[in-house]
Amino acid sequence: MKEVGVYDYHRERKQAEDFAVPFAEHVQETEQISPNKAYVEVIANFSADGKMLPLKLIWENGKSYEIDRILRVDRCASLKAGGAGIRYVCRIQGQRVELYYEENGFWFVQRKVTGIREA
Repeated sequence: MKEVGVYDYHRERKQAEDFAVPFAEHVQETEQISPNKAYVEVIANFSADGKMLPLKLIWENGKSYEIDRILRVDRCASLKAGGAGIRYVCRIQGQRVELYYEENGFWFVQRKVTGIREA
């Protein structure tokens, strides 16, 4: 006769975590794919009807920027940096900034590439 045991959720979860890719490694891997993407931290507000509104952007060096105004929200692809998601066209310190939220949960902006001249 076969013994019936108790399902151990925590043991199965631990085994799954052993194969998970750490967050920092995933970001480094994606930066190598597209050097034009700058992954940023974003503080957002969620309304009662489920809308996500970014409030503050935190750059790679830790400097934070308040989002003054959201001008437009649409589903769009970033042609320069690659990737697609929800695009938030924002005004930050008087500058127009396109902030993208990917379906994998990452936020990014397009890097400004300097020193390259088009022929």
